[in-house]
Amino acid sequence: MTTALLRWLPHHRARLWLALRMIVSAAIAYALAEALHLAQGYWAVLTTIIVTQSSVGGSLKAAMDRLIGSVCGALVGAVVAFLVPGHSPVALGIALLAALAPLAVLTAYAPDFRIAPVTAIIVLMSSGAATLGAFGYALDRVLEITLGSVVGVLVSALVGPARAHTHVREAAASAAVLLAEMVSGLAPAAGSGASDGGTLSSRVQAALTRLGTTVADAARERRSRISDEPDAEPLFRTLRRLQQDVLALRRLFDAPWPESVRPTLAPAFTAYAEAVAVALRSLGAALAARQSSPDLPVSRTALADYLAAIATTRQQGLIRELPTEAAGRILGSAFRVEQLQRDLDDLTERIGEMAVVGR
Repeated sequence: MTTALLRWLPHHRARLWLALRMIVSAAIAYALAEALHLAQGYWAVLTTIIVTQSSVGGSLKAAMDRLIGSVCGALVGAVVAFLVPGHSPVALGIALLAALAPLAVLTAYAPDFRIAPVTAIIVLMSSGAATLGAFGYALDRVLEITLGSVVGVLVSALVGPARAHTHVREAAASAAVLLAEMVSGLAPAAGSGASDGGTLSSRVQAALTRLGTTVADAARERRSRISDEPDAEPLFRTLRRLQQDVLALRRLFDAPWPESVRPTLAPAFTAYAEAVAVALRSLGAALAARQSSPDLPVSRTALADYLAAIATTRQQGLIRELPTEAAGRILGSAFRVEQLQRDLDDLTERIGEMAVVGR
């Protein structure tokens, strides 16, 4: 059982630290709310749970979103309560519509601030507002949420802190490995046509979406002087370009190529696709291990062989004999594999830069 636990812990360490941070931040927020005699201290405790994220950058974003949304909602709710006095159902209904109209528009364009209409509703409908007054009640809510946000961010930064840059590497490595699977699926495509890949394309997109979120969190940490890691945005852009390269190649291979060119082109393209897949897996492993990018000349050699095979078919006049659509797909593949190789080389450079700067 001890051995199984030791194997289980490394894979769940990040989740366990997150759970611990949530417990600690909630306990601290509750203690502070009681010490400060806040009327509804549970708002501070709830806020710490919402704000505490898997990385410091994520916690900063959650805190800022909640603070800005709460201030906007509390301010609008208090102003509407002042302009539309009365506690009758009709007056309350008018006040709710007046407050929700601008905040609903805000939320539609900025979903991260969806707490704003919730806060306005609480300010308008809570029984506490009648005792303290709308502005006093709104101020209390902002103070409680500010307390919870500050506690959540501080605990995230001090208790088993997880930097967003670590998550960037993990997400980028996952995306690279999934792209390798997509390229492997294209290896036999010249002879059999590209398969639909099942859910692989959506998995790649999900990995890149997660990477984009972590890159934004890492940038936020860097701006806040919490981290001095290199900018991960170039890495993200390169992986997005690689995704587009692979998808474009899949479209060019949506049907088997003509039999007259298969003996020359199919083996060469298969060798190149397999070399690219190996390179992407190696680069993904380097990212995950925070190592320098390996030298991968095999893919460049395989690229040269594939381009030479296309040149051979042109010299033999085989491409001129093909339908325009088929000839266009073959010649278009030459452009696409060159672009793919450039982006693969760029990925190698980006990983090397991150490894050197991050040491």
